Amino acid sequence: MRYLIVSDLHGNWPALEAVLKEARGYDQVLFLGDAVGYYPDVNRVLDWLRSVNAKGVMGNHDIWLLEIKSMQIEGPVLEILSWQAERISPENREYLSRLPWTAEVEGALLVHGSPLDPLAYLEEVEQAREVFNRVSHRWIFHGHTHLAGSYLSLESTTVRGQATTADVSTPQGRWVRYQRYANGGELIVAPKARAIINPGSTGQPRDGVTGAAYAIWDPEEDTVEFFRAKYNLEHVLARLHHEQFPMWLYERLVLGK
Repeated sequence: MRYLIVSDLHGNWPALEAVLKEARGYDQVLFLGDAVGYYPDVNRVLDWLRSVNAKGVMGNHDIWLLEIKSMQIEGPVLEILSWQAERISPENREYLSRLPWTAEVEGALLVHGSPLDPLAYLEEVEQAREVFNRVSHRWIFHGHTHLAGSYLSLESTTVRGQATTADVSTPQGRWVRYQRYANGGELIVAPKARAIINPGSTGQPRDGVTGAAYAIWDPEEDTVEFFRAKYNLEHVLARLHHEQFPMWLYERLVLGK
């Protein structure tokens, strides 16, 4: 089995559509949370997730939409979620409400934020080290940060080589390395290594690179391939104008931040 992995779709149908036109050779879809929020086309995104029977988990924007009437905070993000909550179909609301906080596929753990807290950001080497120490899964897939990258862990008393971003060893012998994949690339995980993978955000990347991020995981080959699907941002701009959404949402896509 090969898996298409998407995360943080955020109602951006043109971005997801670009992924579907480009992605090849996968058997099932894994979704790491945040189908809603930010962009207008939440029903199209959720219709697709339901139609492909995606294996998915709950994200922070998903639960905020479901609990919007009890939210005690204000701001543009909540205003957008309120707009979406008024328009989401009953079938899609039901689908969203049934998403679990975590799921497992072929021994891999799926979560939106961190395995230690589904709503927390996992964005530091020391945080990854704690996850590796407390969670036994070899593969962990998460989203939430909108940054494509991987943490690798290997039990060893000797570390050789140099990682792209960070190498850290401890007296206990756990080596953790972080690598960015903002521009795509392939990760091959050694048999004794473990990995925390973030495919990046399909709907709103924040690593300085435009395009819809996604990944293909092949557990038999121990590989993850990271991709960016380019698409016409003017299609999103037209939708934002039509629904009178704020223009900073378009600017974030242009800047990739």
